[in-house]
Amino acid sequence: MNRGAEQGSVTGMLVVVMVVVLAFVGLALDGTRLLLARRDLQALADSAALAGASSIDERRFRETGGSVVVLDPAGARFAAAAVVSTSGWPADGRGSVEVSGTRVRVHLERPIGLTLLSLTGLAPPVIGATASADPRVG
Repeated sequence: MNRGAEQGSVTGMLVVVMVVVLAFVGLALDGTRLLLARRDLQALADSAALAGASSIDERRFRETGGSVVVLDPAGARFAAAAVVSTSGWPADGRGSVEVSGTRVRVHLERPIGLTLLSLTGLAPPVIGATASADPRVG
């Protein structure tokens, strides 16, 4: 038997298997990080939209005996922005608040740094979340 030709084949196979295992660990770790960050971002967008929808024009609400509910656009934008800014929003995050009629729409985006997959040279992915809310009476 000539074992000299096969001596390095186990080492080469081990290196390939280790690279594949490391890639799967990276996908699992960074994939979980992205999913959790996306969930947190959606919760923040939902909270900001609800805060904005709670800013109604109280004068008009009282004048109509509660039959007409109209948003206070400036108050809605301020309330939504206050929720986002007090949440520890990162400097590289972007967001917008739109108030139209009786609807508040909040859109947030931010990059998420990768842990192991950043070694491949991938740029940090940008995740986003959108939420809208309407004021309700009752």
